[in-house]
Amino acid sequence: MARKLGRIQRLAWRVGWLDRHRRMLAIVCAVVISPLLIDRLAEVFGADWPRLHFTLLSAMLGLFVWWSIEVGLVWLTALWETECERLMRDRGLPRAVLRKG
Repeated sequence: MARKLGRIQRLAWRVGWLDRHRRMLAIVCAVVISPLLIDRLAEVFGADWPRLHFTLLSAMLGLFVWWSIEVGLVWLTALWETECERLMRDRGLPRAVLRKG
């Protein structure tokens, strides 16, 4: 029982922390990852691409990276919340089975 309570508390702490810091974490990760992807994009397109097109594509790529990270963190939060809720509702009783007599 104490082990289960420890797991519930840990999951609740993770969910709370990620809810508070998810947006900033996603933005920081996108700022770190996007320049690497933009460099790859520059290598693929080459120097003959117009600068405006490349700038717009880079901005779109940065927004897509941010959005993808945000979705991944929301999925992780939902996963932890679901597990925490399941553990809180589980009372250790066996499932009830109705029998026709």
